[in-house]
Amino acid sequence: MTPHSEKAHIIRVLPDRLLDMMGAMSLVELSMLSGVSVGTLSGWKNGRRMPKLDCLFRVATVLDASVDWLIGLDEPMVSSENIQCVVIPLQRITRNED
Repeated sequence: MTPHSEKAHIIRVLPDRLLDMMGAMSLVELSMLSGVSVGTLSGWKNGRRMPKLDCLFRVATVLDASVDWLIGLDEPMVSSENIQCVVIPLQRITRNED
């Protein structure tokens, strides 16, 4: 997994999970409780900013969620590299069976 694909995965997953855990809480309230700026939280919510670990940990603590879950580590991160590692050996197997 390349750093670029990991970043893309986090930016794709974090906004929805953040909103799910916030419920009716506003960004201002989350900011006050976590000490993370509204601008930073807004950047996460809109997929414009990568979270720093210390800020992410503070937000996860307030939301009673794990950092791993917030950034999508419970989902497989599919990349073209991973797919090629599986497809190429499968192609060899199917050719040998013919």
